[in-house]
Amino acid sequence: MPQSQSSEPSGSGSKPQFKLGSPSTPPLYRIDLSAPPRSRYTALCTDFRVQLQDLVHLYDQVLTYTPHPRLIAFLSKKLLRRVHSSEETEELKGVAVACGVPLHLVVAYNTFLDLFSGCVSGGVRVVDAEQGEGEGEGIVHFRGLDWDMEPLRKLTVCLEYVREGRVVARAVSYAGYIGVLTGVRQGLSLSLNYRPRLDSSSSLLRHRLQQIQMLLGFRSSTPSILRQLLLSPGEAPTLDEIKTKLEKTPTSPCYLTFCSKDKIMTMEKDLHTLKTQTSDRFLAVSNHDLHMESWSTDDWVALLNKEKIPDVAGVKDILSDSIERKMCIMNQWESVDRDVGVRDVRRWLTVSPVRNETTHFVCVMDPNGEGGGLVWVEAYKEPVGVESESSESEESV
Repeated sequence: MPQSQSSEPSGSGSKPQFKLGSPSTPPLYRIDLSAPPRSRYTALCTDFRVQLQDLVHLYDQVLTYTPHPRLIAFLSKKLLRRVHSSEETEELKGVAVACGVPLHLVVAYNTFLDLFSGCVSGGVRVVDAEQGEGEGEGIVHFRGLDWDMEPLRKLTVCLEYVREGRVVARAVSYAGYIGVLTGVRQGLSLSLNYRPRLDSSSSLLRHRLQQIQMLLGFRSSTPSILRQLLLSPGEAPTLDEIKTKLEKTPTSPCYLTFCSKDKIMTMEKDLHTLKTQTSDRFLAVSNHDLHMESWSTDDWVALLNKEKIPDVAGVKDILSDSIERKMCIMNQWESVDRDVGVRDVRRWLTVSPVRNETTHFVCVMDPNGEGGGLVWVEAYKEPVGVESESSESEESV
């Protein structure tokens, strides 16, 4: 099982002198948490300066998904100056300077990025997880991130977080983004999937107030909360501690996956409520609630009419696609008639429709590894199926 071997830290934001073991692995950067916040992402953002200046177009694309794009664009320019965390605000100011992009666009990018993504995440027990000097049984975390935003493909990176010269966590992320959507440390891995606001126990008004408070920096975004869990000093929080924390924390709707060394927990998180599943063998989640998998067409129509969503067929198709992706990876697991290994998990992530034309990357993380095991990452610079150079994973599995 390939595992990156870190070089000695050579300064704030410097590139580590190693790569993960795949030619499709994104570039890997070291983020020095002991450095001043404004300088942590300087090297990374300087390298991606040209691509990050396209944030203006990406921002315009994101705004088309909002109910009042012109009004929100005007207010954002005036009001988006910070996020909830002072440390993260300083980091964003450094990002804005390094890439030459207005601060309000960098804040918007870091606030809106967890919206509208389609994903598959989960955990599975394998026989070749990292175990000290060797390998043994343990949980690994699998993740595929889909996004219908092509400019983001060029920004995919791997990050290695260092504190006082020691690797404390790793992540797959996007250049200029300081929250965490996909990350691992020793004892904990985590990922976030988009969840549409359907059948919520909270009113639309309450959700809008949550979004406004988050945009104005009065509340943390969910990726910021995940970052706190990933980078907190000391031992990783337990799954029970995470559940207790999130029960008390208002967040936008999302699906969350957490893996410890020996257990998996998936979470359907609403504004003020959550539902969890746990297992020590296998769990998967995509972009729909568990109870929706047994719904009839009449059930879908009733819900979408209740939510006053005009495009009933379109929304149902999106959620049906989510169910199909989850069922696909579950069927892959159920079809294995022997002990599961990391090679099996890597193969599952490359089967259609788990991997599809909107997939930006797939990865396997191991919370058993020191500093967090970023075992395997495969990114796609072009939509799968139209790449000029085949990147079929069977060659690297």
